[in-house]
Amino acid sequence: MGNLEDLADIDRLDREDASLFSRLLRELVSRCFILRSEEERLYNFGIRNFHLLEVYFACMDAQVRKDEGLGVIAWRGTTENRVRLNQEESIAVFILRLFYEEKRNSLRLSEYPIITVLDLTQRFKAMTGAELKKTHLKDLLKRFSRFRLIRAQDGINPDGTIILYPTLAFAIDQETIEKLRENLKSDLSREEEMLP
Repeated sequence: MGNLEDLADIDRLDREDASLFSRLLRELVSRCFILRSEEERLYNFGIRNFHLLEVYFACMDAQVRKDEGLGVIAWRGTTENRVRLNQEESIAVFILRLFYEEKRNSLRLSEYPIITVLDLTQRFKAMTGAELKKTHLKDLLKRFSRFRLIRAQDGINPDGTIILYPTLAFAIDQETIEKLRENLKSDLSREEEMLP
């Protein structure tokens, strides 16, 4: 756990900064990420006071990370604080991460990659052989939007756009990709064993 004496620096913040710090903590805990492009004032405050975030989150046995190139501040808690995804959601977020990697290198620094809902559903079907049901699609787009992984526009309309945020690279890092692959292989093997 970090140096608790550094927590005293929080008391030294003036009223406006203390309010910003409180808001920053609430946003991070509820949404996992702060994006510079979405909340520039909070993001800049967080970068300037990153040492306070580190100490605060260390008290919760959690980590806080930043990537100023991507414009992201993120926190990662212990196992019990992590979001659980079902198989369909795991595959969908893995696909979104793949799209992000495919498209991000061809963009200017200020843009985020964009795909359509149709792109997602077609890739999902190609990977699984199954259709992504509309109700499940709607739920996962809403859930991923809430955690600032994406911003889905136009609902589940096939031509609707999905903006892919750089937070996908934080949420689904290389270690997570390897775990997802192993879990998916394991799940598919079990399903094949159950087939007559």
